[in-house]
Amino acid sequence: MRVGRLYRLKRAASWHSSWLISSTMAAVLLTLPGTPTAASAPADHAPDCFVLRCVALTFDDGPTQYTPSILRLLEKHHATATFFVIGPHALQHPTTVLREQRDGDAIGDHTVTHPHLTAVSSARVRFELDRAAHDIASVTGHRPTLLRPPFGAYDSRTRALAGQSGLAVVMWSLDPQDWRHISPGTIDRRLLNHVRAGDIVSLHDRYARTLTALPRILTGLASSGFAFVTVPQMLAASGGTHPGMLYHHGPRT
Repeated sequence: MRVGRLYRLKRAASWHSSWLISSTMAAVLLTLPGTPTAASAPADHAPDCFVLRCVALTFDDGPTQYTPSILRLLEKHHATATFFVIGPHALQHPTTVLREQRDGDAIGDHTVTHPHLTAVSSARVRFELDRAAHDIASVTGHRPTLLRPPFGAYDSRTRALAGQSGLAVVMWSLDPQDWRHISPGTIDRRLLNHVRAGDIVSLHDRYARTLTALPRILTGLASSGFAFVTVPQMLAASGGTHPGMLYHHGPRT
């Protein structure tokens, strides 16, 4: 038991070192024009979220005019995140989506028109999921495998249809409610006062107040020993994601 624990701690320390090196290299690469390489770590360097205190920041509704500034902050802090992208927005801001991809961020499906999926027909749900996935893939070259249902509205039918489209349904375990008309200080306090290891945090890259709160969020999480991971990285430790399955959080260390 003690030997196994020591091995896992050594593995975590090794990942920390390689992650810092690869993240620093990624920041340098992003300053070079025309750099085509991805900044994501190889699968064998994925973090062990049963050992590390992982947190997955997620951003819905983008890309928007605020997304590049959010990416700059994430890059500065060597942090990755998960962006749930609206299909037409990906087509309007392809360079931003490609920057997310180069940074090693995960990119998920957030539909075409942002409807309540539980309130529309099955044919409409299929359109919303598949068209957005097509739009995203036309930019990134990869069809997304994650769905964040708008407004967090899902039911058994939504899950089944998502599964047919090859999408896992990703919810959240911590919501500071940045979508409300609240101050940036309220957003970062709600997040930092309640965050736990394994949390999937719901944020939005459509609000200036979220951008203003983000530096304190990133600094606070880092100083508390959290490791920034994408949703796929967080869930890899417990078997990964599967189409039609529902996820709220990762391992609780």
